[in-house]
Amino acid sequence: MRIINSPSLAAFRHRNFRLFYSGQIISLIGFWMQNIALSWVVLELTNSPVLLGLVTFIQFLPNLLFSLFAGVIVDRWPRRTVIVGTQATFMILALILTLLSLNDILRYWHIIVFSILMGVTQSIDVPARQAFLVEMVGKNDLINAIALNSSMFNAARVIGPALGGIVLAAYGATACFFINTVSFAFVIGGLLAMKLEKRIIETANKDVLGQIKEGIGYIWRTPTVFIPMVLLASLSITAMNFGVLIPVFARDVLGQGPDGFGGLVSAQGLGSLAGAVILVILTGKRCQLKLLWLGATGLSLFQILLGQMHWYWATAALLVGAGWSMITLSSSVNSLIQIQVPDELRGRVMSVYSISFIGLSSLGGMFAGAVAKRYGAQLAFTLGGLLALLATVILARKWRRLKQSYTNK
Repeated sequence: MRIINSPSLAAFRHRNFRLFYSGQIISLIGFWMQNIALSWVVLELTNSPVLLGLVTFIQFLPNLLFSLFAGVIVDRWPRRTVIVGTQATFMILALILTLLSLNDILRYWHIIVFSILMGVTQSIDVPARQAFLVEMVGKNDLINAIALNSSMFNAARVIGPALGGIVLAAYGATACFFINTVSFAFVIGGLLAMKLEKRIIETANKDVLGQIKEGIGYIWRTPTVFIPMVLLASLSITAMNFGVLIPVFARDVLGQGPDGFGGLVSAQGLGSLAGAVILVILTGKRCQLKLLWLGATGLSLFQILLGQMHWYWATAALLVGAGWSMITLSSSVNSLIQIQVPDELRGRVMSVYSISFIGLSSLGGMFAGAVAKRYGAQLAFTLGGLLALLATVILARKWRRLKQSYTNK
């Protein structure tokens, strides 16, 4: 009990968050096992980094198209009900993927359809889960819940790919898909076991487009939300294309198989976990602002260095740094936004966060895949890092001018 009373673990005082955390970490391990198996299957079926990039683009494209409308759904409907629905849909899709693979009839076009359906569901699920955190823990422990949520995601990101690589090499992709199917039962069970206060929904009678405009208008008028959001969006496009580049880099540059590929993804996840743990400890706003810019700069520089690598362990070490930088950036943006946004706008604002963090990476994935096919994965890493560094410098200068204007008032 004394451990739970620690400020770094404050969100665990809430039973609902404990249920969410324990169920979600099992589900996320299954998700990462499925993700690594699917990437490898696509590469084996097509032998094309462009087509692998297309899968990423297709999966995240619905996030671009539907997230703003999803934000309205999240603000209009009970958020737990929405999440139970999305998690059940993920389970059904994973089961279909398992059956197709088990019967050896899984084809590339199946994966494209699967990715579209996953993307549509994810466009609703991500803002719903982010907005739901405050209902589980309240505003006082919200920043800690965001940091712990990130630590959970990245712990799974370490365990899932490593376990997925082993299972993929020993038993094949079908086993990874099946484990993911079963894992969703835990998160759904945890959600249904929660006891929640009824949330008052004030915007249900407003028109959808008006609600979307209201959320975007809030971001546009709030520079302390707008600049971090643009920073995240810029680096999502340029420097968060690991899902496309790591499998190509592992196979073509480093000469690795599935287990080596899984090790690299786990290395990145290990860095992300370290970043999340640091954020759990450093919950102050001033620390988050420093970490925001440190994460953006680090991610850019690690990308550039990855483009120069030919050695497996050096690549793994750089991916640890890249993972730390990426989660430090994204979690800092998340925290800075959520502590400012009014609850009645939370779903819509977090839907824009979802677009910035996830949706726009689909465009970056296509760009990275095209560059990797024509010039190689090394140049794709280098070019992405240089563009990310340029965006970071420009936005850091804008932030400095904003800070000076507040100081002079």
